[in-house]
Amino acid sequence: MKLSNIANMNAASKEDPSTRTERILAVCAIAMMIGAWFVGFYRAEGDLQSYLERTLPEAGFLKLTEKTTYTAWEDDTQDRLMGFVSTGTAHGYGGQMSVAVGVDTAGTIVGLTIIDHKETASFLRRVLRRNFLEQFVGQTVNDAFLLGQDIQGVTGATVSSRALAECIRRASRRIASRNLGLPVIPEPSPPTQWGLPESLLIVMFVTGFIGRAHRFKYTNILRWASMLTGLIFLGFVFNRPLTLTVINRLLLGFWPQWRLDLYWIILLVGIVFVLNADNKNPYCEWFCPFGAAQECLGAIGGARVPTPERLRTPLKWFQRILAFSAIIVALIYRNPSVSSYEVFGALFHLIGSNWQFGLLAVVLVTSLFLKRPWCRYLCPLRPVVDFIRLIRNWTKHLYQKWILSMNRRHAMQTTESNYRS
Repeated sequence: MKLSNIANMNAASKEDPSTRTERILAVCAIAMMIGAWFVGFYRAEGDLQSYLERTLPEAGFLKLTEKTTYTAWEDDTQDRLMGFVSTGTAHGYGGQMSVAVGVDTAGTIVGLTIIDHKETASFLRRVLRRNFLEQFVGQTVNDAFLLGQDIQGVTGATVSSRALAECIRRASRRIASRNLGLPVIPEPSPPTQWGLPESLLIVMFVTGFIGRAHRFKYTNILRWASMLTGLIFLGFVFNRPLTLTVINRLLLGFWPQWRLDLYWIILLVGIVFVLNADNKNPYCEWFCPFGAAQECLGAIGGARVPTPERLRTPLKWFQRILAFSAIIVALIYRNPSVSSYEVFGALFHLIGSNWQFGLLAVVLVTSLFLKRPWCRYLCPLRPVVDFIRLIRNWTKHLYQKWILSMNRRHAMQTTESNYRS
């Protein structure tokens, strides 16, 4: 290799002290997240007895017969069989969900209790207020329990509704086959969810790629068209903005199911791919629905970026510490949404707590005068993207150092060989 190329690579491999500090902090952050994950894992083991008793209250004695199935008796003499209780699990929007199902001796569902869930509280309340669980009581253990057929889902909380139905179906079929000896309908293969949201996502990724790769006079128009599409469809129509809850789900091991979660797979893989390919954030700048809402208000009010230079670094680290703290809390409690402070639900679905609606009002008003205040100072996704970018650049830096080391060794061997000859 030419000496000039080696010199260029040597210069590229050097790093400034601030970058080195960020990398040390990144390693510490990873170590703390791993520790929080294990703390949450050991906290998750709880006593199920109270939930099981609520599921079949007329039973006075429950005997564990399998890992997740109990035989229910009238009392501890075990003279009169009352039924069976089993638990089923499935993945909801926020992570794993568990439901206890009580069945009488005739195979009829008589009681249901949600043992554990990771859903956003406001969305789960919507499901329960619509008496979703009451549909299952009185049905037999070998019914299909399919949304849109024998069970009606709840609009705006389809993922949570589907997960609850899946939990109940799995628990009841376990009782049907192992305790009652009843024929069981084979577990249906979930249909592949491909529709307008997934198609729009592909189109917006392509649009963003074209707009970033080829600068022409219509780039700004293209970007605004993409942002407004994201605002209307990903925000108000489908209510699928990328949130910290989605990131927490991945960290907790609640991976998307490819048939049911193609939207999230496309979104996450697309973002990581573009970040690694050209170090650009395709989501936040081109089709984030809440970012688009802020820019629309900024266009009306003539928003600017007046942040003083001396405040930029403190505000950046405040944003990072806030996001990191939320992730740590989610890992400890093993609940992806427990520490979410985002206000997307309040805007796009009119669901949230009083403080979320208050924070939303402040952000929207501020957006008239300050360009994207949420994105710049509060959004937890920006630190996540910065972290991915840091890891990408660090990996590239290490690769360059390795190549440089190999080239130096080769040059020394070549020089030594020429000297000997």
